[in-house]
Amino acid sequence: MILTIFLLAIILCLIFGYICILKSRCKYFKQRGLSGPSPVLFFGHYRILWSLPNLSEQLRQWTQQYGSIYGLLEGTRPMYVVSDVNFLQEVFIKQFASFNTRSIPFLMKKVKGHQVHMFGASGSTWHRQRHIINPTFST
Repeated sequence: MILTIFLLAIILCLIFGYICILKSRCKYFKQRGLSGPSPVLFFGHYRILWSLPNLSEQLRQWTQQYGSIYGLLEGTRPMYVVSDVNFLQEVFIKQFASFNTRSIPFLMKKVKGHQVHMFGASGSTWHRQRHIINPTFST
């Protein structure tokens, strides 16, 4: 009986801790001074994005509403949405050495093998492709 109560208490504490972590993740962008649509606790913005007939139209509307830099959550993983050309130039050209890898958004289909393009590449493949194409952006 005591063991059952003890195990139940541990499980409840773990669930409570997990929910606290999820709530903290939902405040990720507000803590950094960025606006964006309100996420759903367990799903982030997936439920909103999956239910849309036109993802690019929704992103355009959010850009008009929240500005050129705002945040979305892919589940619990933060994702920045940037449409400011000057900011992108700073990150992709001037600060290129600081960003040696990137993750593939969940909404993008992963491509493997010789057909990997720059938008679908990650890790060292993405870094090599960006290094090759970087002079194109700086001229």
